Amino acid sequence: MLYEEDYKLALEAFKKVFNALTHYGAKQAFRSRARDLVEEIYNSGFIPTFFYIISKAELNSDSLDSLISLFSSDNAILRGSDENVSYSAYLFIILYYLIKRGIIEQKFLIQALRCEKTRLDLIDKLYNLAPIISAKIRTYLLAIKRLSEALIEAR
Repeated sequence: MLYEEDYKLALEAFKKVFNALTHYGAKQAFRSRARDLVEEIYNSGFIPTFFYIISKAELNSDSLDSLISLFSSDNAILRGSDENVSYSAYLFIILYYLIKRGIIEQKFLIQALRCEKTRLDLIDKLYNLAPIISAKIRTYLLAIKRLSEALIEAR
C-alpha cells in the first residue's frame, strides 16, 4: 500500500514540476537530475546530496519565491537558468515528499528556506532524520526517474 501511495505522490509532484519547467532545456536538465540524483543519494548519502542540490539550485529571493509557490499552485513557474531550475525542481521533488509524508512541516520548511540562519536548523533536522528519509524516499524517487524518462525526451 505504501508503494502505491509513493507512486501517486510522485505523479502529483511530477505534474507540478513538469508544468513549472517552461523551457525545453530545463525539462531535459531535470530529466538528467532525476536519473542521476536518486543513485547519488544512495551512493554518497542523503545529506551530502541534499547539500549539493541546494548549492546547484542557487536559491535567491526570486527563485526561492517561485519554488515555494509550487507547493500551493499548479501554475507556478520556476525561474532561472535551465541548469539551476532543474536542481530547484529536484529540490522541490524531495521537499514535497518530506512535507506530504509528515517528515517536515511545511510552515517550518518555508521559514527555514527563506532565512539563511534557519536553513541551518533545517539541515540539522534533516541530518538527524537522514536514515529514515533514505529508507523511505527511494520508491518515490525511482518513480520520478521513470516518469522523467517516459515523458521528457533525452537530449
